[in-house]
Amino acid sequence: MSLALPFLKRQLCLNSRLRIVPAYGRAQSTLLERLAQLTSQLESSPSSVPNSSTSTAISVTSPDALSEHQKAKKELKSSDATKLKGPSRNLLEESKIQSYLDHIAETGNTVTLADITRLRPNVHSDPETPEYEEEYNALIDRLCRSFSKKQLYSFVKMLEIEGSRRGSAKRHSAVQIVEDGWNWPSLAKMKARKRDWSEVLSQSFPLDPRQSFLILGKDGANLHALSNKYNIHIGFTTRPLSLNAEGLRGALKQLEKHITFVKEDIVEEYYGLSFEKPIPAELLHRISRLSGAFTETFGEGQIRISYRKSDPRRAAFIAKRLLTHVLCDLETVTGSSILVHIPPEVPESTPIPLAMFPSSYALYPFLSTRSLPWNVNASGAFRARKVAEWIGINPMEDVQKSGGLELGRGQVLDMEGNTADLRQKLFSHLPEPSGSNSRVVSASFGHVLLTPPPSSHASFIPPLQGSWPLSNLSRWIRERHIGRLFTPFLPAPVLQLTPQKQQLLHRLLYEAHPAGNTQQSTHVIEFEMVLPLATIDQNGIPELARSKFDSRHEESSIYTPGTTHTCLDNSCRIGNQFTVDLMLPDRPMDIRFSVFDSSVLPQKLWPTELQKYFEDLSFFFYDGESNASPPNAPVTMFLDNVEYRLRSSVSVRQTQADTHAPQSEISIPAISESILDLEVDDKSTVCKIDCHAPSTDEDWRAFLKGCDFMSAMRIPSSGKTFIDADTDIAL
Repeated sequence: MSLALPFLKRQLCLNSRLRIVPAYGRAQSTLLERLAQLTSQLESSPSSVPNSSTSTAISVTSPDALSEHQKAKKELKSSDATKLKGPSRNLLEESKIQSYLDHIAETGNTVTLADITRLRPNVHSDPETPEYEEEYNALIDRLCRSFSKKQLYSFVKMLEIEGSRRGSAKRHSAVQIVEDGWNWPSLAKMKARKRDWSEVLSQSFPLDPRQSFLILGKDGANLHALSNKYNIHIGFTTRPLSLNAEGLRGALKQLEKHITFVKEDIVEEYYGLSFEKPIPAELLHRISRLSGAFTETFGEGQIRISYRKSDPRRAAFIAKRLLTHVLCDLETVTGSSILVHIPPEVPESTPIPLAMFPSSYALYPFLSTRSLPWNVNASGAFRARKVAEWIGINPMEDVQKSGGLELGRGQVLDMEGNTADLRQKLFSHLPEPSGSNSRVVSASFGHVLLTPPPSSHASFIPPLQGSWPLSNLSRWIRERHIGRLFTPFLPAPVLQLTPQKQQLLHRLLYEAHPAGNTQQSTHVIEFEMVLPLATIDQNGIPELARSKFDSRHEESSIYTPGTTHTCLDNSCRIGNQFTVDLMLPDRPMDIRFSVFDSSVLPQKLWPTELQKYFEDLSFFFYDGESNASPPNAPVTMFLDNVEYRLRSSVSVRQTQADTHAPQSEISIPAISESILDLEVDDKSTVCKIDCHAPSTDEDWRAFLKGCDFMSAMRIPSSGKTFIDADTDIAL
C-alpha cells in the first residue's frame, strides 16, 4: 500500500482540475471521492506502526506492549504473505481510464475535428427510404449526447459552415454538421418533397392586366402549354383578376416560380402620341394580340408598352410599328377624296325603256376569302351596288355602249352631289412638277367599302336598309361620317394571264409628320430594294436567296461597313402623294387612283437611319449567319428637320403581264403584286396599271380605257375555279 500512496496523492492533486471537465459524469466523481478517503487513511497509519527493535523493548517494559507486538507481528506476516502473492493489480490502468483522464487533463476544454469525426458513419441509406430517417435521427441524438452546445458550435466553425451563429440550439448545430459538413441530404427537405408530390391543392395567383396577358401569351397560346408542362388545371377569373390552378403541391410551387419570373421579366416602354384623338381600346387590344406586347393608354398622350425582355420575338418593335400605322391612319383618315361615277342611260340596249325605272342603289354585305385589314375597327363592311329593276336585265354597265370613263359620257360626282373632273381632282392638290420631278398616276382595282361604327357583334344587316337614289346614298355617307376603306382585289382579266416577269422587292413607305391639311397631299419617302433571287421553283415562283449565290454574285458578296452591294438594286424617291377613290356601283369593281409626284433622293442624302438599315440588310443577305434575324426598319427618321413615320414595311412579289382590250390593238401592261406585311403576316394582292404621262390627252385616254377594261369585266361563273397561289414572302 505504501507503493500506491504516491500515485493516489498525485491523482488527489489533480482532483480539482478533473472536476471541471464536462466529459466526467457522476461515476467519475464518486471514484475520486473514494480515492481521497483511501489516501487519508494511508497517511495516518504509518505513525502508529513500530519497528521490530522498538517492539522488543516495549515487550520488556510494558505488559500492554505485548498485545501491540502481537498485532504488529500478525500484520507483518500478512504483509509478507502479500509479497509472496505478487504485486496488486491497477484497475485504472487496465481500463484505460488513466490515459483518458490524462488526455483530458492535458487538453482541458479543447476539442478537435478528430473527436467528432470518430462518430461519422461511412455510408447512409437511400434518402427515399424509411431507414434513412432512423439513421439520421440516431446520429443527431448521438452528437447531442456526446458534446455540449458550446463544443458543437466549435465544430460548426471548424467546418466553416455558413449561417452559423452563436447561441443556436444544440440540435440546430448538430443538424448543420450532418447536412452541411457531412453532406447528408436534409431530412426536412425530403419530407417536404414527399408531401409536395402527394397532396393536391388549389391556389390563386392575383395578377394585373399586363401580367395576365404576358403569362397567357399571344392569343392565349401559353395557357395550354403551362397546363401540360406542370400537369395542373388552370383557369382565369376576372373579379378579381387572378389565375386559379389546381394540382400537386410541388407543381403549384413550380408554377409560382414561373409566374414570379415572368413578373420580374416585364419591362416597359412609353410611346408618345401627337394626335389629340385617342386610339380606340379595341385597336390597342388588337395590337397587343398581333405583337405579343401589352399596349394600354397611360396618362394623357402616352401609350405604355409592356413586354418580356427574354422574349426572342420583336414584340416591342412590332407594337411601335403598329401604333405608328394607326396614327398615320387617324391623321389621314379623310386625306383621300371619294367620288362616284354614274354611267349614262342606254335605252336602246334593253327592250324596256330604263327611263321608266329610275336607278336605285343599296348596300350589300361584303364577303371575302380574306379577312378585313387588322386596323379596321368595324362591325361589318358593305359595298354600294345597283339594284336590278327587271328580271333578265343585266344591271352591270356595258362600257362598249356607255363609253365608260374613256369617253366621259357619264357623270362623276362628289359626296355633295357636285360634278367633278377626275384628272383635275387628282392634280388640284399637287404643285406643278418641276423638270427633275416625275408624275405617275396609278389605278388599283378592288372595292370601296363602307364601315359602320363598331359594335359588340358583327352583322350582315346594312346600316342603311332599302334601295335609294345615289344622291340620297351620298348624302347619308356625308352626314353620318361613315368610314370607308379600299380593299384590293385581282380583276378578272388578270386571273387568266401567265406572269412574264417576276421579282422580289422590299418596300418601305414613310409619311411626313405632321401631315398638314387632311385635304392636301401627303409628303412621303418611298424606298424599294430588289432582293436577290436564287432559283425559280416548279410553279414559276421565285425563291428568296439568303446566303447562296451563283458565280455572278461571288465578287460582290464581299461586304465592308459603309459600302453597298451593286447586286442589291435600290431606289429612294421623295415627293407628294394624293389618292382618290372612285365608286363604281354599276361595275363589279371600284378603282383607287393615286398620283405620285416624286424625285430621286441620292443615297448620300438619305436619312442616317435609312443608310444604317440598308447597310445592315446588305450584311444580313451576304455575310450574316444562317440563323440570324433580319434588322428592324427604323420606325421614325428625320430629313431636313422633318419627322417621317413608317407607314408600311412589306415584301412584294411583283409580276408583270400584258392584257389586250377587246376590239383594240392597244396592249395594257398590268402589274400584279402579292404583298406581305412583315409584322402582322397580313397578305393582300394588288393589280394596278400606271400612266407615266397623264398630262397628255392620248396617254390619259389610253389609261382610262385600261381602267374600263379591268373594272367592268365580270369573273366567269363557270365551273372553273381560280386559285390564288400566293406564297408568303418574309425576310
